[in-house]
Amino acid sequence: MKRKEQFKIILAVLFIGVILLFMVLIDAYNANVQVDNNEYSRVNADLQGEIDTLKIKVKSSNNIDSIEKVAIEQLGMVYPSEDQCIYLTDNDRPQGGFAAMLKSQAYN
Repeated sequence: MKRKEQFKIILAVLFIGVILLFMVLIDAYNANVQVDNNEYSRVNADLQGEIDTLKIKVKSSNNIDSIEKVAIEQLGMVYPSEDQCIYLTDNDRPQGGFAAMLKSQAYN
């Protein structure tokens, strides 16, 4: 073989080697990005679970029964009796008492 042909073969082998090395480096980078992506997906799923749990807690806390329970048990609040209410006119007086009116409006 001529020296020029040998040089072309060596140059071609080096070129192919560089291309293969570049492919290996790109594959390694891709694997690293995939690991990061999987970690972000796991964290996202955990956060979504926490969000769903908090949504359920908010819904149950906004329930009129739980609000009434907290008001009575923890805050010591009670519905007023008929003699504790003052009305400007007799027309303002609700049928069945003020507490009954509050309950009916809250549960409707």
